[in-house]
Amino acid sequence: MSNWNWGNLQGLIPLLGGIYAYLLANGTLPRNPKNPQKMALWRRKFGLMMKIFAPILVVFGILELLGVL
Repeated sequence: MSNWNWGNLQGLIPLLGGIYAYLLANGTLPRNPKNPQKMALWRRKFGLMMKIFAPILVVFGILELLGVL
């Protein structure tokens, strides 16, 4: 089964990665962090950048799925 033609399904990786990154930056995930102070520090440090780049990554994944890129 190694001859499968996955076609444009490679766009799922950036699409799902962008969604996950946005949910992390937004504070939706993880629901119960083991170390809340560490997550708050991470969000202060990377949150704005992730909120900007995650939607771009999602759009890139959608464009790959549609075959535009």
